[in-house]
Amino acid sequence: MKEPLLKRTFLKQITVLVGAMLSPSLMAIETSSLSEKQLKALNLKQEGVVLDLPPLADTGNSIPFSIQIQAPGQKLIQSFEIIAPENPNPLVLKVTLPNPKSSYRMATRIRLAMSQNVWVIAQLSDGSKISGVIPSVVTLNACFDAT
Repeated sequence: MKEPLLKRTFLKQITVLVGAMLSPSLMAIETSSLSEKQLKALNLKQEGVVLDLPPLADTGNSIPFSIQIQAPGQKLIQSFEIIAPENPNPLVLKVTLPNPKSSYRMATRIRLAMSQNVWVIAQLSDGSKISGVIPSVVTLNACFDAT
C-alpha cells in the first residue's frame, strides 16, 4: 500500500526538477504565444525583415516560407522566432544563432491552421527587436462550393 504513495512522491519530485530545468525554454514559448492584437501592440520596427509566403495556399499542411533578415547598422542578429498566432502552438520555430551575423537567410515549409498573419521577430545584439509580418489565406480546397 505504501508503494503507490512512494511512486507518486517520486514522480512529483521528478516533475518539479524537470520543470525547473526547462523553465527558461518554457518562458520563451510563453512570450511567443501572443495573439495578433498583442503582437501589433508591441510596435516593433518593421525594417530589415523580408518574408516570402504565398498569399493563397490550397492547404495549410506545407506552405513554402522564406526569410531574409538584415540587421541595421553595426548590429548583429542573435536569434529570431517565427510566430503564427492562430495556430494551436503559435511558436513555429525559434532559432538562436551560435555566431551572431549581420544578415541571415532561410527557407523552409510551415504549417498553418487557418488564414492568418505570420510574424518573424528578430532580436539584435543590442537587445532591440525588428520584425516582419506577412498574411496568407489558407483554403481547404481551391474549388470550394458554398452551396
